[in-house]
Amino acid sequence: MTIFKLIATSVSVVTLMSITYYAQKTVNEQLALEGKYSDTEIQAARLGATLACTTLLGGAIERLLNGLFSDH
Repeated sequence: MTIFKLIATSVSVVTLMSITYYAQKTVNEQLALEGKYSDTEIQAARLGATLACTTLLGGAIERLLNGLFSDH
């Protein structure tokens, strides 16, 4: 693995973690403000935000990195 691919992969992991954190935080704050959701429902919504971020953005970032650093 080249140093550039290693750096790009590390940056993408940190970026994905940051986006996921802020998505969870936003979901938590918005649902808590409404006040009509239980803690279990808020936890489920946070889990859904995590799943959506990691699946959609993680897959896109992986395809992008594989395209940029392909051997051919």
